[in-house]
Amino acid sequence: MKKKNQSLIYFFYVIAFFILNILNTYMLTIQGFNRYIAPFKHTFLGEINAIIGNFVVLFAIVLIAFLIIRRAKGRMLFLLLLTVFLNGWIFLMSIFNLYFGTAFSISSLQLLRNPSDALAHGTYQQVFLELFTYWRIVIFLPTFTLLTIYLLSNLKEMKIIYFNVPIKHYLSGFLSAVLILFVAVFSYYEQFKATLPIYAVRSTFAIQNLGVYPFYFGEIFGNSFSINLQSFLDIEEDEDLAQAYQEYNKNQATYVNYFDGNTYSNQLTTDQAVDNLYVDDSIAQGNNLNGILEDKNLVIIHVESMNHFLLENPYTNERLTFLNNIFEQSFVFNNMYNNVGMGVSSDAELAVLGGLYPVGDRILYWEDENINYDLNTLVKYFNTENYYTEAIHGDVKTFYNREYVYPNTIGFDEFYALEDFIDDGYSIDDGFVYDTGNNLVHHSPWVSDYFLADTVSLKGNTFLAMNQSFMFFPVTMMPHTPFDFDPNGERTDIYSQYVNKIQNLTLRYLNFADYYDDSIKRFFIDEQNQDQTLDNTVYLFYSDHGSGLKNGDLSTLYGRDISIMESRKILQQIVSFLYVPGDNYIHYGDYQIREGLLTGEQNLVRSEVDLYRTIIELFNLPVGTNPYFGVNGLSIEPTFAMDNRLMDVVTDDVFYSMRNKEKTFPENMTVSKALYDYIVRFKMLSDLIVSSGTMQSQIDEVINRFYG
Repeated sequence: MKKKNQSLIYFFYVIAFFILNILNTYMLTIQGFNRYIAPFKHTFLGEINAIIGNFVVLFAIVLIAFLIIRRAKGRMLFLLLLTVFLNGWIFLMSIFNLYFGTAFSISSLQLLRNPSDALAHGTYQQVFLELFTYWRIVIFLPTFTLLTIYLLSNLKEMKIIYFNVPIKHYLSGFLSAVLILFVAVFSYYEQFKATLPIYAVRSTFAIQNLGVYPFYFGEIFGNSFSINLQSFLDIEEDEDLAQAYQEYNKNQATYVNYFDGNTYSNQLTTDQAVDNLYVDDSIAQGNNLNGILEDKNLVIIHVESMNHFLLENPYTNERLTFLNNIFEQSFVFNNMYNNVGMGVSSDAELAVLGGLYPVGDRILYWEDENINYDLNTLVKYFNTENYYTEAIHGDVKTFYNREYVYPNTIGFDEFYALEDFIDDGYSIDDGFVYDTGNNLVHHSPWVSDYFLADTVSLKGNTFLAMNQSFMFFPVTMMPHTPFDFDPNGERTDIYSQYVNKIQNLTLRYLNFADYYDDSIKRFFIDEQNQDQTLDNTVYLFYSDHGSGLKNGDLSTLYGRDISIMESRKILQQIVSFLYVPGDNYIHYGDYQIREGLLTGEQNLVRSEVDLYRTIIELFNLPVGTNPYFGVNGLSIEPTFAMDNRLMDVVTDDVFYSMRNKEKTFPENMTVSKALYDYIVRFKMLSDLIVSSGTMQSQIDEVINRFYG
């Protein structure tokens, strides 16, 4: 009788293993359990398919193990250890969701190639907090349950229970499992092709509609679960290729805009520019806005993680004094959004410098050494105009493979990075004294952005003295999640109204408002409040992406309930402005700013790829017939912005998820099938551009041949 009871416990234990570990997958796929994921609409077929897929994979593993392990105690221990592994994997995947909002795939391992020692300490703290402050410890409930049963069972009796099932039964069960899995995979592919066949979403779609376990085990064994885009788009001949891209190509004398049906051109005139645009007579060219910045130098400043909500919150906005002042002398993009994918900062560079949308689930910068991309970039166009081009970055050269990508793919003449700063005397250990009078020192693992700004001024004046045109691309490093190394320290008195109401991570980000203001100011005014703005130079500032705060604190900051969709929209909205300083000065208290020659505001939706086109047309760069996308930042032409990681789309009317177009903000808005299909097709064509190293040049050639 005792042995019979133990046998029942054993069978209950095995059943509990399957049920608990299958249910545990929903900790990744259901937004109610995982607030960091952007899921697809759950369907009955998808759920059944995922349950079958998860069960079959677990069943196959258990069969193989049970063929080797014949005693009940050993089998129970194996199932317990396997559960620990599976629960740990799901927890790690949920942490990945915290930072990236989408499901992990093997291609995401490219992120590990970036040196990250400086970020590790704060990240580990955040991971530990997730276990308890957000109850992610529940993920380990299967482990705790099986461990309890294992310890309470009679292990001596379990050791006696022995199973002697013929091998042919194990083989039959395994082959049946494989056959069922093939059916599940086929069902997944059919659902994927009919829903949203885009690379960036395949991991999220697969864990929902194929199952967490079959997707990751499939990836481990080399199945990428992707599709042939060119075949799916029905592109067979060169004429098909040219026609497909010409539909979206904006480098045309005339074209019809999809959103308003009006005709626009690659030659922007004041008639189709924003009403509030002011162009100084010194750069004006009558009615034509193309080429008004021709022959000027350019500095494009890549700003780390600056969300637009810092300008909307009254408490943080009042600390952005300089930024608000320089906005008065600039053309400001009030409705700007990022285009990033998994490559975040590097993806933002691809969008601004190359006018391309990243694929979303991989990092082009890390793939480039193998694929050898031949891309059109602003840098290459400036090089053909005899500009000197240089990227300046306060991190190591190997971060995002920039040491290879900057000269070979983007086309910079030089790349000045942390190693070069150190060779020229910068000391990481000593930090940078950014305010000599008060002996204020900025300590961080990177070059201080204060010194980065000083370096831009120093280098720029050197080339101005040589009468050499230049394009600089300084990349700031801070504030970077988890928002450590604030030179002002962790203060609680500045935002006392939020203390104990928001998480420390959010509070640290708010504290960086002062740093944003001071470091941007430093590009124009030195520590003695003297002007260090470069003559005959245009400054374009853009934030690479938002802060990544997904912890519900936005509701507190806005003083009202913020829905998940509105929160995603807010976190994708970034800061960008174009400043064209003249020779006259405007006084602002104890400093002065050069009067802007080009001012105004853009309140329509714009994104980083639109900056690419804007620079091409304002500087009249020699693009020939090469196609480009997006709209001019100064125009009244409507467009859309796309986040290539979550596949969210924002237009002037609605913000919606391509993963589930019923998810919108405002909630009462709907998305037409025509709009949805138009943008899906563009995204697939966009992915095709970077599917091979020569695809963009091939598209350039066929566009020129059929439409040039």
